[in-house]
Amino acid sequence: MSVPPRNTFCKTVWDGLHILPDGYIRLCSLGTNSVDELDMQRCRDKDGNLMHILTHDLRDIINSDKHREVRRLNVKSPDQWSPHCECCENREIITDYNRNHVNTSRRVRLMTLINSEHVTEEDYTNKIADDGSVDWLPSSLDIRFGNLCNQKCIMCGPHFSNLWYDEYTEYYNTNSFGLMNEIKLVKNIKTDKWMSPPEMYWYENPIWWEKFNQLMPGLRHIYITGGEPMVTPAHFEMLEKLSTSGYSKNVVLEYDTNLSALNNKIIDQWSNFKSVIVRVSMDATGDQYELIRFGGKWEKFVENVKTLKKHTLRNPNVVFDSITSCFQTLTAYDIIKSEEFCRRLGIPFHIRFLEGPIHFSVNHLPRDLKLKLLEYYRSFVNVSLKSKLIVAHLKNNLETEIDPNALQEFIKFMDYLDKSRNTNWRAVLPEVSQLVG
Repeated sequence: MSVPPRNTFCKTVWDGLHILPDGYIRLCSLGTNSVDELDMQRCRDKDGNLMHILTHDLRDIINSDKHREVRRLNVKSPDQWSPHCECCENREIITDYNRNHVNTSRRVRLMTLINSEHVTEEDYTNKIADDGSVDWLPSSLDIRFGNLCNQKCIMCGPHFSNLWYDEYTEYYNTNSFGLMNEIKLVKNIKTDKWMSPPEMYWYENPIWWEKFNQLMPGLRHIYITGGEPMVTPAHFEMLEKLSTSGYSKNVVLEYDTNLSALNNKIIDQWSNFKSVIVRVSMDATGDQYELIRFGGKWEKFVENVKTLKKHTLRNPNVVFDSITSCFQTLTAYDIIKSEEFCRRLGIPFHIRFLEGPIHFSVNHLPRDLKLKLLEYYRSFVNVSLKSKLIVAHLKNNLETEIDPNALQEFIKFMDYLDKSRNTNWRAVLPEVSQLVG
């Protein structure tokens, strides 16, 4: 067994800016710990106010309460994990703290991806003030330009896909959504269609572009997801600004995209960047893919995957990093099929472990159901690397305290979506249906 990390230093915490779809700031895109005391979903200033990209100075944002808290812990107790970093901690546990593992943590991946001129794993203890603050602008930008999307994946919601408005408001009997701050949905009286919430278009404000101009000279890495980045006009505008200024040559672009659409205007910009890393999201295959990633068409997806692969062969600065799938209750029996699909195409396959919504998380299945999945994946460990990872994850979460209502909520929610979308989840996912009863 490998030894635990000598430190838990993370470039996201020390040199990164993460902007949510509504413009508010969070410490990290992977922060999913739901303990109320952690106040995980938002960063706050020294007066306790929620931080937003339009209302706060960039240097204040990178020195939020969460940033300073985790940095101080990094220095005081280098090998101790912050509860804010639970996602990477769990990933490093199940990969045996092996930094060379193909499914290593996001923290480790960023250390190999970004060459920060401000701080490194070797010198970070000397770069911090007593209160945990630092004196530089972030070189890594993690951004979501609103919630414009062309799919409404079952495990998603209105904060990350505008297509969710109808079903979300009906199922939860509310006209608002949001992570801590309320975003109200209003219908146009004449068209009976939802009007776009202004909170989701913060990037149209000149203040944002002024701040982006401040960031550009020092940017070395931009991670773009959504919504769906390939259908977002502001995404192209950002790339064009970087290309025109000449700063693009210093920047590594990184994507998570559903690849249901290929945007040639965006792809044509990629040659101007230092490198481009593309990860493609896929949950299950065939009709199961179309059920889970509702709005997506399997044949079109496969066509786009093959087109992207051909593009990377002709353009050495573009890397088709992997196809990724979330291990969750919906995909509980489909990881092996997805892994085989990727193997046939010669594309790496990675998995993530869905933490929320909790009624889709395998972690909140009753213990006897986790044991059934454990037995299933143990039968594949000799032929599937991902099975080994899943077995380790299930064993690590076998005794996790669960929400006793999660399983019934899963069934209730899936039955509702069947009526709304004219689908039949039990027929399309028979093994999952049998598992949950």
